[in-house]
Formats: sequence, structure tokens, C-alpha cells
Amino acid sequence: MTVKLSISVPDDVAAYLQQQGNVSAAVTEAVRRVLPEARRARQRAAAQAYGAYLRQRTAQQVADERSLIEASNDVALRDSQW
Repeated sequence: MTVKLSISVPDDVAAYLQQQGNVSAAVTEAVRRVLPEARRARQRAAAQAYGAYLRQRTAQQVADERSLIEASNDVALRDSQW
């Protein structure tokens, strides 16, 4: 599936794109080079936020969470045969 877009670009970018045989392919290739870095940046930010959250928890909060997880596992595994 493709979507037709109309965009405005600076003069130097327009000049480069006008020299390309397939402008859509040139733009797609350039954007796809940027996408993985943007995803990694979002993942790093999420990991840093989660790490900050974990460092702020008190010993009681950690113990409560562990008890909740163990209770949930007991419920989920009730009558299971391993």
C-alpha cells in the first residue's frame, strides 16, 4: 500500500530530488535510514524512565510487588501438573 503526500522542502533538497529518477524511492530510502535510530532513541528513553522508577521504589514496595507476583503465579498455576 502506498500513500500520496505533498510536502515542502528546502531548495537544496528539492534540487537533489529533481535529479533523482524516482523521487519516491529516494525519499523512502532516506526516511528508512532514520527510522531505526528514532526507535532506538524511544527505547533508550523508556528504559531510562523504567530504571528511574525502579530506583525510587522502597524496600516495602519491592516486597509487596514480589508477594503479588507470587500470589498471581499461584492462582495461574493452581491445579497445573508439571
